[in-house]
Amino acid sequence: MVIFSNASRFGVLTLASILAVHKVNAHGQIKGVLANGIYNDGPNIYWDADPVNEQTATRKMYQAAGPSYVLPQDFSDNSKMACEGAAGAPKIINVSAGSDLRVDWVGATSELDGKPGTGNVPAGQNPWVHAMGTMASYIAKCTNDDCTTYDASQGSWVKLAMFGIDKSETISSGLRETMKNKPEEYYPTPGTSGLWGMARFIEASSSWTVTIPKGLANGQYIIRQEVGAIHNPWNAQDDTSGTQLYIGCIQINVINGGNTKLPGGTRAGSLYATNGAFARYNVYEDNGMTFVDPGPVLWPSSYAKREE
Repeated sequence: MVIFSNASRFGVLTLASILAVHKVNAHGQIKGVLANGIYNDGPNIYWDADPVNEQTATRKMYQAAGPSYVLPQDFSDNSKMACEGAAGAPKIINVSAGSDLRVDWVGATSELDGKPGTGNVPAGQNPWVHAMGTMASYIAKCTNDDCTTYDASQGSWVKLAMFGIDKSETISSGLRETMKNKPEEYYPTPGTSGLWGMARFIEASSSWTVTIPKGLANGQYIIRQEVGAIHNPWNAQDDTSGTQLYIGCIQINVINGGNTKLPGGTRAGSLYATNGAFARYNVYEDNGMTFVDPGPVLWPSSYAKREE
């Protein structure tokens, strides 16, 4: 059992709610991506023979029977942390430098289907199910300009964007109500401001947009889209606990670019410490008050590691 030492400050969690947090293994994947006005469907992880798997630019995040996310003990694994060990997808999609790539996700379970605060998700399509945590986007250049065969574990990852928590905003009342035990109540608690990137993501119909840098040199790159769920805090007695990273990789071909090359980046297994503040963050104790965005600083800032 997890002990929340500051429970008296933020309200007491019942035994049932604590156990609920531990039992939830809900996950999801990339449904598809929109670039240059063209939509490309994500892979079908449940049926390999689906024709969509021959036309997708999104690597399979995981096999249907395998782990759907990366836990802190594997944060040092370059392969798992790059694209969850996924091999290349068969296609590449064109994206103009300076334009947006929209990444649509879908939940694997229906806890939030049709619920308030989940945006305009089409009927029958499950919204993402966790509302506390980070959204991050990274990019790496594919060697030999061929992402279909590129080993992403060798990638040098540059951070394009991260949304941790915006303490000037708060979650919508509809989504806060929806998240009560579906599957976990939202923190920061009522009366305390704080909007997690993941809550913003759900409110935006489980979609996230990343801007491809203007002037970036033409060629093939991988966009590493990361969803970092923090609803199940690390517990030394539970090897299934800690921050959960859901990592999807999209293969793109940048067109209409310039002469700007990516700076030196970071190997995927060095983005976050296995025992760092991000891996072991406890939202129920901290209530979102002291959270600091983890990992490298954003490009084009000096590419130094932040303290964890």
